[in-house]
Amino acid sequence: MVSKTHGIASATRIVTGALQCYTVWCKSPSAFTDSENASGINLKITGNIEDDTQKNFELMVQSIGLRTMPIIINEPTAVIDLAKDGATSLTGEGFVWRFGVEQVGTFATSESEIGLLVKEMDGIVLPNGVILRTSGTDQNIEFEKEV
Repeated sequence: MVSKTHGIASATRIVTGALQCYTVWCKSPSAFTDSENASGINLKITGNIEDDTQKNFELMVQSIGLRTMPIIINEPTAVIDLAKDGATSLTGEGFVWRFGVEQVGTFATSESEIGLLVKEMDGIVLPNGVILRTSGTDQNIEFEKEV
């Protein structure tokens, strides 16, 4: 048994890592012009756990969190034209939101910095019945890693 310990011990908090930020564009007809009747990937933070728009948002965050939990999450913003807000494949009304993670290259594949994000989010069924499609003619969600 040690009767005396020499030195100093302390508990500290240290935040390290490199923040990786991502933008998500979600197609949602009427998201901007008639938000109460929006369809598609309808994402809102309502605080009501029984609200489908809140559930949609939570499921997307949880799905991303299976690989790495976002440490920064912005509230989804309704926009009138996704293309004017930076989407390269989607047009029309929808939601844009951003999140950040600390793990470098967590969604990267040899082909793309977001390859795993695109692959793993494709086909997820949201509580409102919408299926996430990351490519093809019925694409309704797009991702981009910010530089």
